[in-house]
Amino acid sequence: MLEQAAGKPLQGIRVAMLMTDGVEQIEYTSPRSFLEEHGATVVLVSPKPAGAEVQGFNQLQPADTFKVELDVADANPTDFDGLVLPGGVANPDQLRMSKEAIEFIRGFPVEEKLVAAICHGPWTLIDAGIATAKHLTSWPSLKRDLTNAGAEWTDDEVVVDARLVTSRKPDDLPAFNDALLKELMMAPGTDPGPTS
Repeated sequence: MLEQAAGKPLQGIRVAMLMTDGVEQIEYTSPRSFLEEHGATVVLVSPKPAGAEVQGFNQLQPADTFKVELDVADANPTDFDGLVLPGGVANPDQLRMSKEAIEFIRGFPVEEKLVAAICHGPWTLIDAGIATAKHLTSWPSLKRDLTNAGAEWTDDEVVVDARLVTSRKPDDLPAFNDALLKELMMAPGTDPGPTS
């Protein structure tokens, strides 16, 4: 309780960030820093072995590399309170081809646990069967894919449906991060209903 009073409301909360090469760097580093500042434990999960490197990008330019902390094949959704899916075009495109990554995403029931995706990140929600009948947003080029999968798509900086949080682009990160905080502070299984 002392930690929470000291501005660490997410103390004891564990969040997985699932990504691989081609991730849009700021869509990983911004939510991770924000969550850690608020007391959460964040784990970089990837379809690569622990200790391997993931190549980040600033749009089309290679940027920093990040060390994998947990191979998705060894990850269990029950060990986490939430899941964040950063974007970048190549990153979710590769994740969609990883059976283990899709199974991991599928293991987060969005009525009970936070699942958040930004930019191209929502692509993986289609393969995991999470997009159907959900209200969400994304990078505009995904609109047709998501609506074809049965989602309601709107052009908003952040959309929350059950515990599913989506945003469009790096400019939306402040609103995206605030929505992560709000959802992670909510008791599991508490669904305030859809908002945008």
